[in-house]
Amino acid sequence: MDEEAAEVEVLQAKLAKTADLTNKISLSLQRLTASATNVEQAVDPIYAKTQNLTILSANIDATISAIDKIRKPLDVITVEEPTIRAGPQKVGLTEYLASLKRTNEGLLHIKATNLRSQQTAVTQITTLLKTGSLELENLFRQTLAEESNAVEPLHYITKELPFPTFSSKTLNILAVLNDFLSSTLASACGLQSNATSIYADLRGTYLAHTLSSLSQASINTAQRRAATPYDKGSNGIVIYTKSLEAIFLSEWENICHLFPTSMWSKTYTDVIKPAMTQFSHTVNEINTHVRSNIITDCFLAFDVMESVNPTMGRLATKTGEKDGFLEALKPIKYTATGSFQEIIEDVKRKGAAIQTLPVDNAVLEFTINVMGRMRRLTDYKITVTSLLIALGDKNWNRPDSASLPSNLAPMLFDVSADGNQLLSNYLTDVIETLISQLEGRARVLIKKYATVAVFMINNIAYIENVVRKSELWGVMNSAGNTTNGAKKIESLRKRFVEMYLEGWKECAAYLMDVTYIKAGSKMSLSTRDKEAVKEKFKNFNTNFDELVQRHKQYNFPEKDVRMMLTKEISFIGPLYGRFHDKYKDIMRDKYIKYDRQTLDSTLAIL
Repeated sequence: MDEEAAEVEVLQAKLAKTADLTNKISLSLQRLTASATNVEQAVDPIYAKTQNLTILSANIDATISAIDKIRKPLDVITVEEPTIRAGPQKVGLTEYLASLKRTNEGLLHIKATNLRSQQTAVTQITTLLKTGSLELENLFRQTLAEESNAVEPLHYITKELPFPTFSSKTLNILAVLNDFLSSTLASACGLQSNATSIYADLRGTYLAHTLSSLSQASINTAQRRAATPYDKGSNGIVIYTKSLEAIFLSEWENICHLFPTSMWSKTYTDVIKPAMTQFSHTVNEINTHVRSNIITDCFLAFDVMESVNPTMGRLATKTGEKDGFLEALKPIKYTATGSFQEIIEDVKRKGAAIQTLPVDNAVLEFTINVMGRMRRLTDYKITVTSLLIALGDKNWNRPDSASLPSNLAPMLFDVSADGNQLLSNYLTDVIETLISQLEGRARVLIKKYATVAVFMINNIAYIENVVRKSELWGVMNSAGNTTNGAKKIESLRKRFVEMYLEGWKECAAYLMDVTYIKAGSKMSLSTRDKEAVKEKFKNFNTNFDELVQRHKQYNFPEKDVRMMLTKEISFIGPLYGRFHDKYKDIMRDKYIKYDRQTLDSTLAIL
């Protein structure tokens, strides 16, 4: 029991300690709770502030980041400005373009923020981009100027070389610059691309300066002092036109390599404008000269058209541009059209003014000049026939003929049958006018009809020879020609041959008689008949001798003319032979001056 009591006491003592400990713990917990409450009350504001500070810190970091993002594009001014200000020639074109691209990207980024505070930066960067664009524009101008020095055109034409075009290197540089100047980047900084206008200005000046010497040469060669008719190809316009075509084609090639297709036509038109203005001035100067010397130099007008029309056609096929040429040719086409009527009127005026004729009845210088003009017309068949077609048949006789065609567009075609017919008609009209004028003056200035006939035959024979030995024959005697001009001239010659033969026919009339003889009977004449036959022989001999003497005195420049007339006169031989044989046995020799053989021999050597 004592042990149990002792154990109980021990247990009670431990229980008391435990209870005491529990009380202490409870008190400690109470104090801790109170402390925790105090701590919580103290920490809560701090925690709240800490949270706020954390959020503030995050916001500050985000703000700093945003500011950095905003400030970074602004750095482009500092970074890129030295490069842009230095210019592409110092830093290199590739690096310069890259710098401008980066600057433009910075500008776009700043604009995207849409902050008013960035307007100053936007203005600065825009100004910097504009400066760079102007630098590139200047480089474009400088590069182009280096390739636009005038050249000597004759060097390329005489050696049949193409006019120079841009090298591949130059083309690459110009193309890159043009692409940039035409880009949205350039327009974004308020720069309107002047590449095409710069190109037109520099290259237009190059073309005009290169061709200027040929322009002046064309004017100078037109204003010669000689009164002789113009010879085809003798004016500088031929070389001028050839050079103009060649250099225009080279320039078209440059434009096609450098600019987009949509810009080709306008750029080409702008580039050639100064050269075309110069060309128009040249044609006008030539036209002024031609108008003052229309008879000798209308052929120069034809030559201008003959040179320019094919050139215009070829260039139009390549470039589509021909209006400039059409406008330039208008005045000289008007003059050329009016020249047909002027030529006819000149023949009338100068023919009527003839006061003296060659004493030897040779070909008149007037005839030679007129036929020279007719022959020269065939040197320009395409141009002349196209003008005549536009003018209309016989309208060349109208004083207002030059103003008849309302639209003389060039006709680039082969000479048609209609064109040949009209040219033949015109040539025939001029030649008939010439012959009419010659006959009119000859009848006034020459008393004897036979001499008039000789003069006319000589002149017409010359006309026929010129026709036969030149392109005139192919025109006036061509197949299908309804009014054969060559035959008309031949008929006129035959008329004057008949006129010349009138004296010989009068002489031959003495050989005409009628004598009736009975069959088988011998001829016998009465005294009266014998006297009549004697008189016939006498008159025939006198007239024949005079005709032979006069015929031998006539000058026939063309051997064929003398032979032709000798053949025509020979008709008298058979008539005389019959008359001689009829009366030779009953007439004394003193009345018969010529036997049959002698007369034939006399006729043969006329």
